[in-house]
Amino acid sequence: MFHVKQLMINNIQYEFVDEGQGTPVLLLHGFPDSKKLWYQMIPELTQQGYRVIVPDLRGYGNTEVAASYRIQDSAADMFSLLTQLGISRAHVIGHDWGAFLGWYLAAHYEAQVISYTALSVGHPNGYLRSGGLKQLVKGSYIGLFVIPGVAERVLAAGDYKVLTKMAEDDRLHQHWYMDLTRPGRLSAGLNWYRHNLKSITAGIETVNVPVMGIIGTQDPALTTAQMKGSEKYVYGSFDYYEIAGGHWLPETHGDQLNQLIIPFLSRQRS
Repeated sequence: MFHVKQLMINNIQYEFVDEGQGTPVLLLHGFPDSKKLWYQMIPELTQQGYRVIVPDLRGYGNTEVAASYRIQDSAADMFSLLTQLGISRAHVIGHDWGAFLGWYLAAHYEAQVISYTALSVGHPNGYLRSGGLKQLVKGSYIGLFVIPGVAERVLAAGDYKVLTKMAEDDRLHQHWYMDLTRPGRLSAGLNWYRHNLKSITAGIETVNVPVMGIIGTQDPALTTAQMKGSEKYVYGSFDYYEIAGGHWLPETHGDQLNQLIIPFLSRQRS
């Protein structure tokens, strides 16, 4: 369906979609997804004249598992990916852990980021300081996810029954089940939490590039307050939108996201 490629990046075999022509847009997924999360949005983005780069991040999809899942290492991977593709600057769109990675790229690789669109997850400082008690409660699952072995047993119990409860449609569940039931892949996804807990609690620097933040009002894991609060840590422009949806907006509300994101991208100077 899409043009799928592979590259060796920092000793890890990456798989990614490279589709379309024009200004590059880097799409970053989170847990427990893969590049397939973005498949509903790719056609419209390419039709509007963008070159869309969509990697499976470390340990997800068909990208190899790794020894480290630190956000700093994944950011270096994304810089190398763009460099190997001859891309000097790109728009970045991130969801879930991909959103945290996108915030890091916007803060630390500012010269390479034209604009940043954060889906669901706000700036780490906003997550820590603006979400309040409600965000602490909503994020309590992280306490389970960081316990090696225990989290794997809970999530795999009853033939991965928890995935059924998490998924917002059948296609999501099918993708997750196919990916995470492979040996070592569930642990790889959970290691994103385990290897980055200190990074979350430490926060990151402010962001100077234009930012758009979008969140579902029924997101079970994240408050609207933590996304709204991100504006304090963005020194460029900050556009904020709420969608009447849950957490996996690229899958469930792809058309609506494109209607918001494409005009935002077109307003930014590349």
